[in-house]
Amino acid sequence: MKKNYVVLILVALLIAGLAFYRYDYRPSKIKRQCSAEARFASRATNEPNDAKRQEYINRYYDDCLMRFGLK
Repeated sequence: MKKNYVVLILVALLIAGLAFYRYDYRPSKIKRQCSAEARFASRATNEPNDAKRQEYINRYYDDCLMRFGLK
């Protein structure tokens, strides 16, 4: 009887850990990566106009999120 509770608790912890990875850790890691890529994209770094540069960065960031399935 006690073994059933231990197994049930272990399964619940495993499911909670996988849910945390899928819905919290992985998306935040991808967003950090996309943000870094967007800031240093060659087209954005070569643009002297700040408004245009920010537009390129935002577009690259959105495309990156779509590439990883977050948007």
